[in-house]
Amino acid sequence: MLEFQGSTIIFTIIDLVVLYLFLRKFLFGRVNEILEKRASLIKEQMDSAQENDRRAQELKEEYEGKLTRAHQDAAKIVAEAQDRGQRAYEAKLAEAEDDVRRVHAEARAQIDEERQVMLRGAKNEVASLALLAAAKVAQKSMDAADDKALVDSFLTEVGEGA
Repeated sequence: MLEFQGSTIIFTIIDLVVLYLFLRKFLFGRVNEILEKRASLIKEQMDSAQENDRRAQELKEEYEGKLTRAHQDAAKIVAEAQDRGQRAYEAKLAEAEDDVRRVHAEARAQIDEERQVMLRGAKNEVASLALLAAAKVAQKSMDAADDKALVDSFLTEVGEGA
């Protein structure tokens, strides 16, 4: 059977205490120091990661703000270009309408002038025919002054009748 001797128990306890003190002095201190360094390093890395995450979030928000402003600026530029295009279109349209009015007025003036020329020519032709007919009827030739007076009189009467 197993025998317990007091001296063995006391030496075993003393050995254990010495071993504990020895390990505490040389091993536990270094292990604890390594563990504390490791914990400190992990904490620093966690803090750094959180700081990097915070900076990344700030940069993302800044980028999104810039992107939004860029979209707004682009929309504004497009709207301004459309507005300028519309104004240019309206200006060209107004210019074309003015040109049409001017050409129309010039054409009307030219037509009126040609009409007056044709009317004068027709009046002169009618006057010549009337004088010829009158000369034939009267069987006499009239002088230029009489011709002119007769034509003017005839034209005045014809003009009032028309």
